[in-house]
Amino acid sequence: MFHVKGIHHIALNCRNVMRVAVFFRDILEIPIPLEQLAEGEPIYFQFGDMTRIGLHPCSREGTNGTGQIDHIAFSVATHDELDYLVDKLEAENICYRGPIERPTSYNLYFESPDGHHLEVRLDKDEFDDT
Repeated sequence: MFHVKGIHHIALNCRNVMRVAVFFRDILEIPIPLEQLAEGEPIYFQFGDMTRIGLHPCSREGTNGTGQIDHIAFSVATHDELDYLVDKLEAENICYRGPIERPTSYNLYFESPDGHHLEVRLDKDEFDDT
């Protein structure tokens, strides 16, 4: 019997692994122990119970299309967290789009320094009064 219990990690190719790791640490406030890294090696970090991302050194340019990941969507729990991130993106002069209100969520879009498409999403629920 075969049973997938979850995703172990998502690997992102990066021209500059350290710059992308610092972005995830500083902008999304994901704890990444940068002092233990070796030059030219991948960086793996975990947040939440099971979410793991690997940043892999890569010198070739990627393409966006069939066979490629389009974006990664992160979840937040409150409007305050979404507003906090907007303020942070503005302070760092990072281009973004949103938050866009959709029928079931509010969605904020931006990119990592290497062009990875990122989304931060606040799901609406029956207790949401906005």
